[in-house]
Amino acid sequence: MPLRITDHGWLIMRFIYKAKKGPHEVIEGAIEAVSRDAAVGKIRQMNLVPIALKEDVSVPARKEAKKTIKLAAGGGKVSKKNIFMFTKKLRVLLKSQEPLLKSLYFLEDQVDSHQFKAMIRAIAESVREGLGFSESLSKFPKLFSPLYVSIIQAGEASGNLDNSLEEISKYLENERQLSQKVMASLAYPSVMITVGAATIIFIITFVVPKMKSLFEDLADRLPLATRILLDVSEFFSHYWIFMFAAAIAGSIFLMYTREAEWQKNIIAQIKKRIPVVKDIIYNQSLCRFAGGVSILLSSGVSLLDSIRISIPLIEDDKGREELEDACQQIVAGAGLEESLSDNCRYLPDMFIKMVAVGEASGRLDEILRELSDSYRDEVETTTKVVTSLIEPMAILIVGGILGFIVIAVLLPIFEMSLFVQ
Repeated sequence: MPLRITDHGWLIMRFIYKAKKGPHEVIEGAIEAVSRDAAVGKIRQMNLVPIALKEDVSVPARKEAKKTIKLAAGGGKVSKKNIFMFTKKLRVLLKSQEPLLKSLYFLEDQVDSHQFKAMIRAIAESVREGLGFSESLSKFPKLFSPLYVSIIQAGEASGNLDNSLEEISKYLENERQLSQKVMASLAYPSVMITVGAATIIFIITFVVPKMKSLFEDLADRLPLATRILLDVSEFFSHYWIFMFAAAIAGSIFLMYTREAEWQKNIIAQIKKRIPVVKDIIYNQSLCRFAGGVSILLSSGVSLLDSIRISIPLIEDDKGREELEDACQQIVAGAGLEESLSDNCRYLPDMFIKMVAVGEASGRLDEILRELSDSYRDEVETTTKVVTSLIEPMAILIVGGILGFIVIAVLLPIFEMSLFVQ
């Protein structure tokens, strides 16, 4: 399953060949290579004389090719956890003085995921054909970010690839832990709200309609709360299947269009308008940006390249544009502090001043690492505060709706009992 270059990356290819072995013997076989010329070269290295060579277009080969294209384009089921474990295990192997190619083939044998196995195989084949490790990783831009590739490239240049992998492992671990903490904090309120909403919908849709016959005698004398409850209940009981189908269809549509630009823009606008959420996202962006620049600088990447590579870690479009303008000003000869102050309204003043102090003292990577840690702590603290407020608010809202339903049901019963007396 060899490779050829496509718009997205390396595509595994397989060749069927006929070759002469000696003056009279003709043999047939299959071989993997990056191109037709490479396949011919491999056949000759086997002391054979190629007679015929054609690409294998069998169904399995086409399926494998499609799988590799999908991976190269960023598809496939390769998770961030897979990438983290790949990085961590490869670092251990290289630290043990194992050759890179042997380590990649070893890791390929250890994974169960077909997509992940195909990705590692493609990288290993690319390295075996003579490409650098960083260049091989860059064929999968959706799985290995420019930050990741640049750190590997710096490690290759310095001969400290294992140290670069260690730095990436730490960065990915910090990112993973931060995301897990945020998700864990939101898990309980989310479950509470979901269960509460489901309970309310069930009561309104299936329970309240069965009690409607109790209030038929009162007719227009029903309290306002009861009339509202019965009207809502009637609507839900008649149209719940259409509402359920619409919700499922909407969820599927949003899932399949999650990479669409219009959906990303809408989500970004919503995030900007939710008061506390926008602060969490802002601090998280600063945390990632500072951490990215720091790790690139410590890996030996130049300051300007470190900033440019880390710009995509900023979630705000305006913020990314301001940093691009600052980079242009740095290229023109301006200083770092001046360029950031003139162009970057997105970055807080304290951030810029700390960067200036770090540049002047020659400890910019350390200062940025400390800034990243402080913003990470801020995100965690804010998330805890938000979730601690969401829980009582969710209880109050769900409890209030359930209380309204109970009161709306009991009010006419009380009135009937008074009327009887």
